[in-house]
Amino acid sequence: MELEELKKTWDNQSNAVPHQILTVKIVDQLAQIKYNRKIKSIAYAEITGGVICLMAIVFIGLHFHKLNTHLLQGVGVLSILILPALSIISFLSLQKLKMTSDFNKPYAETLKIFANKKLAFFKLQKFNITLCYLLLVAVIILVSKFFSGKDVTGNKYFWLFSFTIGYIFLLFYSRFVTRFYQNTLRKSEELLQELQP
Repeated sequence: MELEELKKTWDNQSNAVPHQILTVKIVDQLAQIKYNRKIKSIAYAEITGGVICLMAIVFIGLHFHKLNTHLLQGVGVLSILILPALSIISFLSLQKLKMTSDFNKPYAETLKIFANKKLAFFKLQKFNITLCYLLLVAVIILVSKFFSGKDVTGNKYFWLFSFTIGYIFLLFYSRFVTRFYQNTLRKSEELLQELQP
């Protein structure tokens, strides 16, 4: 009788181990799919921003002939340099969040890798926001020339209102984007923490 029970126990454990390995693989794959969905929500926003930057480069390039002073031409060139830099930094920061094979690693190591990638992502995003403030100055100067046809850089009221409104808008928009990213990354981290054995 004991031999029969021992055989049954052995068979049950032999059958359970492959089933358990299969279940762990499925859970890892599902977690990776859910994680990638969260990151894709950030990617869509960054891709949209990249397309807008590309359209702005084309617009400035097509209207560059309207920039008739060295200051305006310098600002135009600066804008054309900053716009692709913003897109490149955004896509580099997204690459920092990719976790392809990290789900196969131990739980603590996966969280440590994610924390490092999240930190690198936010450092690049802060640099990106800093470049946006510089781009705002360039855009304010260029918009006045492109749409009004005159150089209004000497008008003190233009500078006062445009910078005030522009910086307030950029401040709130950058906070909104940062909160969205933080919320998405927090949910991704919670997803990784759910995998804790």
